[in-house]
Amino acid sequence: MNRTLSHPRQSGAVLVLVTVALFVLLAFTALALDGGYLVLNKTRVQDAVDSAALSGAKTLSGTAAQGNSHDDARTAVYDTLQAVFTGDGFSQVNIDTSNLAAAVTVEFSEEVVPFIPTTDEAARFIRVRLNTVPVTQFFSQLLVDTWQVGSSAVAGPLSGTSAEDNRVIPLLMCAKDLDDQDNFGFNPSTPDAQGDVIVIKTNHHKKAPVGGGNFLGLALEGTGANVFRNALAGDLTDKSVVVVGQDATTEPGNMIGPALGLNTRFNEFKSPLSAPSDPPTYGGSEAFYPDCSQPAPSALTFDDIDFGYDVASAGNVTLTDQVKLAHLQSYPEYYNGQNVNPAQPSNCVDNRRIVKVPIGNCTPGCNGRCEIPVVGVACMFLNQKVTGKGNSQYIVAEKIANCGLGGTTPGNSNTDKLVLYKDSDNGDS
Repeated sequence: MNRTLSHPRQSGAVLVLVTVALFVLLAFTALALDGGYLVLNKTRVQDAVDSAALSGAKTLSGTAAQGNSHDDARTAVYDTLQAVFTGDGFSQVNIDTSNLAAAVTVEFSEEVVPFIPTTDEAARFIRVRLNTVPVTQFFSQLLVDTWQVGSSAVAGPLSGTSAEDNRVIPLLMCAKDLDDQDNFGFNPSTPDAQGDVIVIKTNHHKKAPVGGGNFLGLALEGTGANVFRNALAGDLTDKSVVVVGQDATTEPGNMIGPALGLNTRFNEFKSPLSAPSDPPTYGGSEAFYPDCSQPAPSALTFDDIDFGYDVASAGNVTLTDQVKLAHLQSYPEYYNGQNVNPAQPSNCVDNRRIVKVPIGNCTPGCNGRCEIPVVGVACMFLNQKVTGKGNSQYIVAEKIANCGLGGTTPGNSNTDKLVLYKDSDNGDS
């Protein structure tokens, strides 16, 4: 007799698998729907704080003429957020508009990078933060307790101290003291007193605190003489810029000819650069225009003996020769309109001799093209045009406290144009 083999019925296992699959599918669907809603609310909150920051910056832009204070700017921020969050499309943002002061942080700084909160009423950069805004959940609350979004925005004048505007030049200042977050070991100049005159391009790579092959030049994007020359003249269009907390790439080589791009700021042009033929326009590029205040003394050339030490093992070298220090036009003279040529170029921009230089942590150093951590951005006054050739070419400048100061001659700078900056602490805005 033949026996038929029998197997246990397995139809129940299929039901279990289908149930599990449906649960997983529903979970992913819930996360997708709520995740999209989370992104939407993040965008809404960012738009709101962007508008509020610009409103506060606009209020601060009239400080000198209208007597507006930080309290006025805070009021403008709260009023803007109130109007935005009660407007169309924002009703689903879970924030108590009757008590915005408890949910919103408003801070002020004299600098954009780094943004250092201060109570000084002269500070014109504003940061608005909404750190925790709960997001309504539809399905994901079974998996995630509470979803929250937060945003921040920084706003202020275009010609402030951001590392992203056209005053950053591709030269490096190595910090002497990393613990000194204000001046990094250098003595800054004020409108009343001259501080350190610092070498920001040296004459020999062995005298730079970076390493072999480096003369303190930086490559902002790509490499080559044209990029370096135009960036020194102020042309940073479509070029990457330094960011505090990230690395900057050094540009090895003496770059003797390209360094002369800096001289456009002193109304001296050498091929392939030529003077602009049209007057500067409000909000336009300041690249290639000379400073409206020209130096009266003739430019100096330097020797190694003029500086405190040959090998800068701790930061850039400074000018120590007292005779040459006295001959240079100082920042106090420039700021107070002293010792300047009253004849202005036909097309000029005020304060073009106020630039920004990245501050790097150059220890332990490196050779050739390499990466240097950027720890800050220094406001600098260019004492004179580039002089010398080969091993006699130096560029010197004074560190000053605020890039918004300098020059009493009326010019055409775009200091009143307000823009949004990235928050250096988290990258928002």
